[in-house]
Amino acid sequence: MKHLRISKRDGMSTLLCLILIAAFWMLSCDKTTLPETIDLHKSWRFSPDVNNIGKSEKWYSVDFDDSQWVLLDVGKRWEDLGYRDLDGFAWYRKTVEIPDGWKGREIWLKLEAVNDAYELFINGESVSSFGEANISVASRPTFTEISKKLNYGVNNLIAIQVNDWGNSGGLWRLPVILTTDQSKVKNIFKPISDTCYTAKSLGYELFWEDQFDGDKLNPKKWAVRGVGQRAVGYVSPDAVKINNGLLELTAFVENDSIKIGAVGTQGRFMTHYGYFECRAQLQKSSGNWAAFWIQSPGIAQGEDPAKFGTEIDIFEFFKKSGEDMVSHNLHWAYGPNQQTIGGLLSHVPGVSEGFHTFALEWTPEKYAFFVDGYKYYEVTTAISHIDEYIILSMELPSNMEGLKDAVLPDTFFVDYVKVYKMK
Repeated sequence: MKHLRISKRDGMSTLLCLILIAAFWMLSCDKTTLPETIDLHKSWRFSPDVNNIGKSEKWYSVDFDDSQWVLLDVGKRWEDLGYRDLDGFAWYRKTVEIPDGWKGREIWLKLEAVNDAYELFINGESVSSFGEANISVASRPTFTEISKKLNYGVNNLIAIQVNDWGNSGGLWRLPVILTTDQSKVKNIFKPISDTCYTAKSLGYELFWEDQFDGDKLNPKKWAVRGVGQRAVGYVSPDAVKINNGLLELTAFVENDSIKIGAVGTQGRFMTHYGYFECRAQLQKSSGNWAAFWIQSPGIAQGEDPAKFGTEIDIFEFFKKSGEDMVSHNLHWAYGPNQQTIGGLLSHVPGVSEGFHTFALEWTPEKYAFFVDGYKYYEVTTAISHIDEYIILSMELPSNMEGLKDAVLPDTFFVDYVKVYKMK
């Protein structure tokens, strides 16, 4: 019987292979034991900001001393945590260690619901804000991708300024998490079906349109809407132009004033039910935003949306909510008892670049919202049964702080508007 001989060199090679296999196995095991989600609901530092001085005093900075702030868990209204009469601003701060193994991954901060609006700071830098133009995020989740703002293997500061417009306030619903699991974030804002629709495929035919040909606005179809003061600026005919087959609605500064463009079909074209569509390229800046919407002239005269109408925001593009996020909203009963559904967010990769289509199907039973032919939402509440008119507008926030990241001039381009009716 022959004996198997192993040379010293072969033995060293075998040992090296075993070491490498063991190291690979250990790394693989370590990787699989990394958490995909970190629960953040416990142990936040909290302070009211009744005089709204938090930003000027940099309560979001890493060096700010919050040791005298109250320590509490989130997931409840701050009214239920001892702040019954608090309306307006308050701050939450928390440090959390980010696993070194998360480096290179997309990391999302998800807040299930914040009453009513908030701005998020990571390690002293503002990275996102949600809740604009009286659109609360108290009933919907929001998320921000923060990977590039984090330091790995060490503590990071999360600071959140919350603005409560009345009644309930705060980080009032769970979960509040950091996660690398994209199914917990992006998928909730994807289309509700894989079918790409057109007006024709839904059984509609063209009823009214404007392709914005010529060199000026067609006065038989549109008028500059609401000339005069609006928010922190002014609607002006100077901010409305037709060029190369496109409607241009611009925001620009002139003599220390901000001018914006807005047009509407009131007194020229009004209708109810149908498929309403525009093809547009959105604004580039944050703070100002593009909007395509429908409104009733009598919306402030009563509280029944069936009789007095509903403001239907086919889309608004609040870029501070994310470069790939579009918002849809409903408002009715203008006045002290105004009601709102929104913002309904759609995740549309690449929507901030190039032209896209935005559409509404309005029937006696529902509103359905579409982007690039994909249906994102159906809503069966607050159905208007009366004629309403179309609006295209560049919008501004209610204070100059909201424009701190804006770069003007900025333009919202519209290629066409079309209205279809059922055959």
